[in-house]
Amino acid sequence: MSRSIHQQGCRGAAWGWALAIALLLAGVPFTAALAADDAARTVLITGANRGIGFEFARQYADKGYRVIATCRNPDGADELNAFAAKHARVTVERLDLMDFESIETVAQRYEGQPIDVLINNAALMRGPDKEQTFGTLDYQEFDRFFHTNVRGPLKVTESFWPHLQASGQGTVATLTTGQGREGIPVQGFSYYKASKAAIDNFQLDIGRKGRREGIKVMVLMPGRVATHGEKPTSFFVPIEDSVAGMIRVIDTHSIKQNGKTWRWKDDPAGGS
Repeated sequence: MSRSIHQQGCRGAAWGWALAIALLLAGVPFTAALAADDAARTVLITGANRGIGFEFARQYADKGYRVIATCRNPDGADELNAFAAKHARVTVERLDLMDFESIETVAQRYEGQPIDVLINNAALMRGPDKEQTFGTLDYQEFDRFFHTNVRGPLKVTESFWPHLQASGQGTVATLTTGQGREGIPVQGFSYYKASKAAIDNFQLDIGRKGRREGIKVMVLMPGRVATHGEKPTSFFVPIEDSVAGMIRVIDTHSIKQNGKTWRWKDDPAGGS
């Protein structure tokens, strides 16, 4: 259920006029009232239909952001669609990391729209299984993991780079895992671990470019969050705390720290 620009514009205009009227009643000048909605910052989130991505959408909406919530199959994203129906600033778009045309379509649809925060959240995680185990490797699965977890986020970042530049203070945050390169000490996760290590490394180069062009770039570790049906234990981080922590890191990360990997509970301003 990808909403058209016309629908988005009508809904956004209605919200803007409602805000303007409220501000006018409070004594705010007419021109300032109309400009109030235009001042809203914008975040684009991949994989926003569930788990961490949906929690990012919820918390950024609560902060007053315009939220472009993308997912592979909007028609099946019931919870996200219901949330968007109740929040005028949330728009649902189809974006599939395996389908570059879908990425370019969304980027073109929002051409000229500044994006302040881009969150590369969507990824393929599975295992343990024999397809990721040396000796029984499935190379079609290799392609699927690396296309989804590496090529996809890179394409999203490239396609929306002009939108981040238009912000004047754009930020790219790519989620990774503490269970990446060496963190899962059993067989059956090879593609997942290797693809995460690869996308982490790319952020170093993207960060150097961002430092020259005024865009913040970082890697985020959400901690151990129950997003795949796991039974939460004391070792798990509540999803609300994880996302709130990552948003705090996004807000306090400086461009001098570009390419660095942060945990959800780190404090970039304090150097932790």
